[in-house]
Amino acid sequence: MQPIDKARVALAALPRCAAIARQTGAPCKNPGLGAGGRCRFHGGASTGRPSSHGYATKQAKLDRDWARLLVGAVHKLNGGKSSGFLKPGHLTNQRCEEVLSVKVRGKRPIKP
Repeated sequence: MQPIDKARVALAALPRCAAIARQTGAPCKNPGLGAGGRCRFHGGASTGRPSSHGYATKQAKLDRDWARLLVGAVHKLNGGKSSGFLKPGHLTNQRCEEVLSVKVRGKRPIKP
C-alpha cells in the first residue's frame, strides 16, 4: 500500500466534524479536532498565543533603538546624515538610558 493510501485510510477513520450547514442541513465533511468534535473551520482546538510573543517584540524594539543610538553616535562624530528609519532624534533620554543599561552595562530592562 502506498503512503498516500495509508494517509487516506487514516483520514477516513477520524471522526467527522459535528457542524451542520444552515442552508442544506448537510454535515461538515472535515475531520473533527479535539474534544469539541469540530473542524478547524468550525471552532477546532486553538493553538493560542506564542509564548515568546512579548519577549520577541521587546527584543526587536531594543535592537532597533540600539541601532538608532549607534547611527546617532556616528552622525555626531562624522557630521553626516542619518537615514529616515534610524533617526536618533526619535528616542527620549529615558529610552536612551534604558537601551544603554541593557546593551552596554548588561542590566535587565526597566519595566514600564
